[in-house]
Amino acid sequence: MIRIIKEHRKLLLITTAAITIAAIGGFSISTKAAMSVDAYVVDKGAIDSEIEVNGNVESNVTMVYYSEVSAKIGSINVKEGDFVKKGDVIISYDRKELERLETLAELKAKADLGSYNNSIQMGGRTAGLYSEARTNLAVLDQQIADTEAAITQTQNRLAERKASLADFGAKLQISLIDWADKPDSDEYENLQKLVQTNAYEQQYADDIVKMQEELNALNTQLAEYKEYKAVMTSQKAATVTGLLTSGAKEQLEAVKESNELSTNLELEDYAKAKEGIKAEFDGIVTRIDTVEGSDVSKGTQLLTLKSISDIVIKSTVNKYDIVNVEEGQPATVRVKNKDYAGKVSRIEKMTRDSGTGTGVGIEITLDKPDSDIILGLEAKSRIHTSNLTEVTRIPLEALNEDEEGSYVFVAVDGKAAKEFVECGVRNDDMVEIVSGLDEGNLVVWKDSEEITDGMGVKVNK
Repeated sequence: MIRIIKEHRKLLLITTAAITIAAIGGFSISTKAAMSVDAYVVDKGAIDSEIEVNGNVESNVTMVYYSEVSAKIGSINVKEGDFVKKGDVIISYDRKELERLETLAELKAKADLGSYNNSIQMGGRTAGLYSEARTNLAVLDQQIADTEAAITQTQNRLAERKASLADFGAKLQISLIDWADKPDSDEYENLQKLVQTNAYEQQYADDIVKMQEELNALNTQLAEYKEYKAVMTSQKAATVTGLLTSGAKEQLEAVKESNELSTNLELEDYAKAKEGIKAEFDGIVTRIDTVEGSDVSKGTQLLTLKSISDIVIKSTVNKYDIVNVEEGQPATVRVKNKDYAGKVSRIEKMTRDSGTGTGVGIEITLDKPDSDIILGLEAKSRIHTSNLTEVTRIPLEALNEDEEGSYVFVAVDGKAAKEFVECGVRNDDMVEIVSGLDEGNLVVWKDSEEITDGMGVKVNK
């Protein structure tokens, strides 16, 4: 019989009368001592090619949740394997514990602020004492210098006054000696009185007494200045180490701002923790790492959530089929007896051992996954590698291969002629012929027996 495959790739049985088509093509089939064969008139039509692979359903988005506070777990509202919707509260913290921690954080903030204010106030007081000492020392140095100058001046004036009186007294003594031979004279008596007066004035003259009092007062004042200077010098030395430098002030400000920021963030974390751990997308809880009532530290892993909105099928394609697979190719995936549309979204750039041989990993992303998806299930995928129209084609069973390449047998004048061909896309039924055959050629084959070049053939009814 002759089989003609049209657009839907179905083989049609042709009756013996239809063999006249062969005559129109310019050939005849000998029925004498010839092998009965199947035949197909080379035509142009469509070829859909696909590859079937097995894989596993996996989520392409995984979210691991960590505790943002150090607190006690109140309740866990799901179990591993549960489906949750975006916004669902998965884990709740102990609310009373959170309120207690908030109070402690607020008290710590007040203590930090009090410490900062105390440091600033103490720094201001120390700076005031230091400034007072430095200013007073400058004034005291001038006062001491002025007082010492006044003392020197007064001492000189007093010395000059006493020297003048002593000189006058000496002259009186000389005169008294000159009148010593006339002791009863008035002149002698007056000189004696003047000598006595001069001796008294050298000790108790009003100006001398006054200058002596001034000198005593100046010395007392000088002693007080020097004593106060010693106090100010000690005060300056004691406060200089406690002065707040610009760097120290900047450090205090930085610590204050850091403490405020830390406290605010901590309070924000507690406020957020009161709302509980919420699902950020629709997904499956695949792991829970804590239990109710446990105390967890900040950063502790709590649970793992995998999205069902971004599902991929991870498969391995053998080294022969991978040459026909490209990213973006459509695919049909069957999961739980339900078909999903998808496309090839990733092809790995390396080979791996799949357990049954070496292959290349690929991922097929589902276009519209739904809640019926179960992570980890096995899935069968059909990747549509090509969809050709109007290509020269023959049945796949008519194609032969040996070490020299691909070939077919063409019926020419009742004999089989071996023709080498270049093949393109193929599927389970048909193969594209890139070169070596023309439309209208009659290819023949025999399923149970081998055809040889030049063998006589006849078409089965």
